[in-house]
Amino acid sequence: MGDQLIIEQIKNKNVKVFESVFREYFKVLTIYAKKYVQDLDTAQDITQEVFIKLYERKDELIIHTSLKSFLYTSVKNRCLDHIKIHNIRQQHKDIIQKESSILVEEDDEEIGKTELQEKIYKAIRALPDQNQKIFILSRFEGKTNQEIADELNISKRTVETHISNALKKIKSLVLFVFIILIISYL
Repeated sequence: MGDQLIIEQIKNKNVKVFESVFREYFKVLTIYAKKYVQDLDTAQDITQEVFIKLYERKDELIIHTSLKSFLYTSVKNRCLDHIKIHNIRQQHKDIIQKESSILVEEDDEEIGKTELQEKIYKAIRALPDQNQKIFILSRFEGKTNQEIADELNISKRTVETHISNALKKIKSLVLFVFIILIISYL
């Protein structure tokens, strides 16, 4: 049976002719599609889609070449569309992963800062009462050493000593925490 007669039979809804075309070309078209998409399941899906479209559009079917050429060209075009869509999806996925990792890094950095601040506050709370009070007046309330000395009725040198001792204790605790954070990120 010639191609034009087969096409006319398909247009006239002859299911047997359509089934015979399907049986004759499905395997070879699937193998052809697999060369493009590198996956047998995807190749089979693409080939089935081509046959489904052929059947759905049988009434408006116009083929200027041979049926075989038409089917191969249809499969090739569908494979190229699939590859194009796959590449676009992969690009979007890569962008999302990159942005997600940046957000995670920013979150990790923010968590690290928060943990460090918490350790500093904990170190301040662990200071002896007088050291703690003087350090808070100096660093959080912005008072000068002389203002603190006048307020607490102690010498300016005593205020300086308390602040110095407080800073040493806080630095040693913060340094310890910082080293632990660095080790945990390695």
